[in-house]
Amino acid sequence: MAGGGQNVFDASAQGLGAAGAATAGGLGFNPGSLQGADIGAYQNPYTDQVVNTGLNDINRSRQMAINDIGAAATSAGAFGGSRLGVAEALTNEGFANQAAQFAGQQRQAGFNNAQQGAIFDINSRMGANQQRLQAANQLAGQAGQAFGMGRQLNNDQMSQGLLQQALQQQLIDAGRGQYAGFTDAPQNALNLPLAALGAIPSGGGSTTKTKSNPGLLSYLQLGAGLLGA
Repeated sequence: MAGGGQNVFDASAQGLGAAGAATAGGLGFNPGSLQGADIGAYQNPYTDQVVNTGLNDINRSRQMAINDIGAAATSAGAFGGSRLGVAEALTNEGFANQAAQFAGQQRQAGFNNAQQGAIFDINSRMGANQQRLQAANQLAGQAGQAFGMGRQLNNDQMSQGLLQQALQQQLIDAGRGQYAGFTDAPQNALNLPLAALGAIPSGGGSTTKTKSNPGLLSYLQLGAGLLGA
């Protein structure tokens, strides 16, 4: 096989091998799932700090409200009464609900953000694998083109070789013809005067020749004819 075509075929085989390996890896790729993701790894490490800070602020507000209620009861001369107890209980309940709602909202927001981070990574891995499959497909296409180029190169080189062979054969045939002419030249030179006397047929072809055995008289006649010419 021609060297140029072989190089292209080698590149084509290597490309197909790489494309096949990439495709096999892409088909067996597992991007992971949200269920198996470590959501804790995506949690904001400052979530607890934010929640605790918010709860402390809520508790200070509760304490301030309780103090205000106590001061108002003292001014009204009702400090220590049942009405003060009810007011303080309602205040504590309201702030407890507010604290629970705040903490729940913050932790839910943190979980949602962590979940979105895990989904983003899964989608990114899926996108990267899709690009890998597309690249493998392009590589396989280029390898196919290289294979076609190799075949075309081989066909062109084969046609060129046949043309050169035909030219060489023509040169050989021409040389053989010239050699035959050279070897037949002495015989043809002798046959011409004999053919003029009718001793042998002219042409020197492959047809059947009439054999002649000229005697001494015939040679004398040939000599006289030449001298009288």
